Amino acid sequence: MPLEAIFHSYRVGTRVLWQCLLEIADPDDLGRLGTLTLQFADLVSSAASEGYLGERERRARSHEEATRLFVTRMLSGDLDDEEAVIREGRHFGYDLDRMHVVAVVSPRNRGRQLNVERDLELAHGRSQMQRYRPDAPAVVLRSGLIVAVPDDSVSDVASTMLKALAGVLAGQHFTIGIGTARGGPGGIVASYAEAQRAQTLASILQPKSLVCRYDELSLFDLFRAGEPVDAFVNEVLGKLIRRDRERHTEFAQTLEALFAAALNRKLAARRLGVHANTLSYRSRRIEELLGGSLLEGEFCFRVQLALKLLPLSRYARAESPTEPVL
Repeated sequence: MPLEAIFHSYRVGTRVLWQCLLEIADPDDLGRLGTLTLQFADLVSSAASEGYLGERERRARSHEEATRLFVTRMLSGDLDDEEAVIREGRHFGYDLDRMHVVAVVSPRNRGRQLNVERDLELAHGRSQMQRYRPDAPAVVLRSGLIVAVPDDSVSDVASTMLKALAGVLAGQHFTIGIGTARGGPGGIVASYAEAQRAQTLASILQPKSLVCRYDELSLFDLFRAGEPVDAFVNEVLGKLIRRDRERHTEFAQTLEALFAAALNRKLAARRLGVHANTLSYRSRRIEELLGGSLLEGEFCFRVQLALKLLPLSRYARAESPTEPVL
């Protein structure tokens, strides 16, 4: 029941009380009775207001704690039944079946003297976030303020976080790690891990950055042997490597020589022991196979990185020229 409705009922009761007093009271006592009636109305209204607001605050704290426990369980990997998690999320007003991007707001320095102050700022940030995006689960855990924003655009989520937390972020005491857009509770857990990884990578590569996006830093997460390395090498060099194995060409070796010579074709040709025209022909064929130009900086960076990762990939371990299963 709204607080105004409670006050209205008390006002009606006060009017009825006054009407009854007018009918039975001595006229000489009406002044004193009027004062007592108004005092009674004030006391009742104050008590009702305090009780109502106290109950609302208690319910809000209870809901916040229940939300925190629910999100904590989900992020810890308690996902034996994702459908049950989705149903439970609806109880809190969250549609976990949608695409979400997880953002983690953490202090740059978790020194002991700053813990309480920063945690209070994060708690304030959670309140701000809930007002800005009430459909986004937001909790404060040891890792920071975690927010799962229903959206499929990392750029939009980054903008949302900056706007909603402008006051908290003004002091440059925090960083925001942002994962990729993923669907379902399992996707939220994966995006959360990506957001944390983005902060870890950025702390080394971009220590002054406020926003750390995993989709921009994931390239540097490839230096661990496994499926990410295999997928990247296959995407960048797969066609070229298979051509070398099937037709006994030397395109990969030519690329390595070109990069070792800083793309100086004459120097690379001399080191390979081939004519400059031969190297020019190979360069054109390499560009055709890989779909790029050796004059483009980003293309060269990707190719050179893939070459350096090649020994860690399944291509280096394969016994046959067949394409690895990724």
